[in-house]
Amino acid sequence: MRHPARTGLALLLCAMAGLAVWAGAAAASSGGSAEKVQTRYAKLRKLCRAPRPGRASCLAVKLSAARAGAPGARPYVLAAGARSKGPEGGLTPADLASAYSFSATAGGTGQTVGIVDAYDDPKIEKDLATFDSNYGLPACTTANGCFEKVSQTGSTTALPPADNSGWSVEMALDVETVHGACPNCKIVLVEADSESDADLAVATDEAVALGAGEVSNSYGSPESEEEEEPQDRAAYDHPGVVIVASSGDEGYLGWEEAEEFAPAPQAPDAPASYASVVSVGGTSLKLSGRGVRKSETVWNDSGPPSANGTFKHAKQFIATGGGCSVLFTAPAWQQQAAGWAATGCGTQRASADVSAVADPYTGFDVYSSYKYEAFAETGWMTLGGTSLSAPLISAMYALAGGSHGVSYPAETLYQHLGDSSTLFDVTQGGNGYCDDESPAQCGEPEVNERMGDVDCMGTAACDAVPGYDGPTGVGAPIGLGALGGSAVTAAPTVVTGRATEVEGGAAVLNATVDPNGGEVSSCVFEWGPGTTLTQSVPCSPSPGAGDEAVAVSAHLNGLTPHAAYRFRISASNAAGTSTGKTKKFKAR
Repeated sequence: MRHPARTGLALLLCAMAGLAVWAGAAAASSGGSAEKVQTRYAKLRKLCRAPRPGRASCLAVKLSAARAGAPGARPYVLAAGARSKGPEGGLTPADLASAYSFSATAGGTGQTVGIVDAYDDPKIEKDLATFDSNYGLPACTTANGCFEKVSQTGSTTALPPADNSGWSVEMALDVETVHGACPNCKIVLVEADSESDADLAVATDEAVALGAGEVSNSYGSPESEEEEEPQDRAAYDHPGVVIVASSGDEGYLGWEEAEEFAPAPQAPDAPASYASVVSVGGTSLKLSGRGVRKSETVWNDSGPPSANGTFKHAKQFIATGGGCSVLFTAPAWQQQAAGWAATGCGTQRASADVSAVADPYTGFDVYSSYKYEAFAETGWMTLGGTSLSAPLISAMYALAGGSHGVSYPAETLYQHLGDSSTLFDVTQGGNGYCDDESPAQCGEPEVNERMGDVDCMGTAACDAVPGYDGPTGVGAPIGLGALGGSAVTAAPTVVTGRATEVEGGAAVLNATVDPNGGEVSSCVFEWGPGTTLTQSVPCSPSPGAGDEAVAVSAHLNGLTPHAAYRFRISASNAAGTSTGKTKKFKAR
């Protein structure tokens, strides 16, 4: 049951918000590039209305350009500091793969990712085609079997009413994030008849019935004893299927709903708080110019309440969700996690389990052309929220091969807690009212006595700490190892050498291959006459799975004397394929 509502919460928040301020523009990115980072100003807009009783809200958040000094505007660095940028300056599929150390093309074949949203987006397949064309991704269409859109009953023709409340943009974010991260995956988009908890639960069951091994749910509403129906909860309990849900965008125990001048729910969002679900929190991500992760912190765009300076209306009232459940018991593997006691959750389930980028200021560029309302913006846009982190983690589970037979795949994450080779430990920030400030700075415990459970008073339920914490769970992935996939995070390093022993219509091709710790599954020299590389020959010896460069070669015979040839080395492991520079030689 929810805690009793506290009165005056919203007004007190607004009064205290005058103390807050945001710092200036971010510093230039590293990486040795002379290119200057580009700073812009923007504010945030939640695309779906707040959830009503028995109904959920989508969690997509749009970054809207603003002039410096405008109410609500704050500075941000394009593409989190990476040189590659989307059409609106946000992250690209390549940025996500680089930041989280996975190869988008090294897995996913045979995997079906279900995506559950409400209402119909009549243009979703067309928008996906635009997205794919821009990034050079393989087409994902109904015709080629990569994409399927159905209603909650599985019909491809009797679809729900067209969206009129923002869920179509949510669909674009979900579908394009999954395809961008896992282009070999099949996508089944299940459109619920409405945003009601009951309809979304039916749609989730339908996604599983259609063969989804991973199901992404980028929506939620505060858990409530009065509204929890056993049949709805059962829809998110499919042992052996990876059911993923966003932890929410309203901060610790939903305290940021005070923006709506209503009492905060003082409960985390469901379905993310269900023990059968992989609950995904949100982070703010900083990248080097090469797209490599520099840092990752808890996503909280509200800012600390006691920052120095003048407010200037920069308070955003938005942060990753989570906290201790008021209804559900934590599974044994969560209660046994190192550092669990520091959350103060006792035996209650904590949300989140894992985390990834969600801050719209470090958001992802997607394309959405459906005009769901008269003033809706269409085209390319930068989006975030835990509606970004959930489909990204869903796609990464698919790349990792699904659940691998584990009944509740969140358990696999906890087996890697503290492993710095598979998890990035997020240790800075918080999603409570105090945003990781000390209780003394923030005015605790008085602030909770006056306002309700808006902060965890220094516990790991809302503040990031080394190891497990509520806002980010076990941390953010490094590669696919923590999700049950290969722990290899880098494709082989290859260098094409010279052709030697070139005589009598023969030649020896040479190269080096460093497996980077992953078993090399393919190693070939691609070669051909003139400017072509139409033939291949295996390299010898096999490079194996070590961490040192191995000299490899291949013998060619029957070459045409005085003819020009080209060649290069290509090698693959679980993290991807690398090809070396093309070299040339003339046969004798």
